[in-house]
Amino acid sequence: MNIPQLKFVYAYPLDGNQRREFETETKEYPSQSEIKEIIVHWRELWSETDKTLKIIDTITKLTKRTPERNLECFVYGAGLNAMSTPFLMPTRNRKGNKWTDEYFIQTITHEMFHIFLISDNDKYWKMVSSKYANEDLVCQNHIILYAMLFELYKICFKYEPPDFSRDNLPAGYARAIEIVKEEGSEVLVAEYQSIVI
Repeated sequence: MNIPQLKFVYAYPLDGNQRREFETETKEYPSQSEIKEIIVHWRELWSETDKTLKIIDTITKLTKRTPERNLECFVYGAGLNAMSTPFLMPTRNRKGNKWTDEYFIQTITHEMFHIFLISDNDKYWKMVSSKYANEDLVCQNHIILYAMLFELYKICFKYEPPDFSRDNLPAGYARAIEIVKEEGSEVLVAEYQSIVI
């Protein structure tokens, strides 16, 4: 199995659009030089972290998948949330603060799980939509992600992901974590793996 590499790319057009929007609203926006410095830092941080802890390798083993597309993450200043499709990472969180290294690693790993989990998993997602029909779609999409994130953190970091101790997560995310805690991350990962193999 070919293990993909994560690449960080400055999202020049998107960043310019976001900057203009922030300027129109007279809001503070990171400078290009600050964004480029953060990209350099993130490349080094990710390279060292993944080299030491084998995060992408662990994601591949847990999901039993490699993504159907590359892992090019487009970085820009602020204004949109981090997301997997398209793969975007702002240098500031929703509150306008710079990411700590810990939350950056968790967030980028979270978004990569989405990318891996959409690859050829229709049978699994059909089961989720039936089993968790009373849960909203955001929750459904995050149950296995948080189960796998918990397992990855147990394997790679030896502690639980920061999101598991947050009390300010959006409702669908918080409910997914509740389900993972109720049903057990190992049970949920085993259920996923039994379906996708």
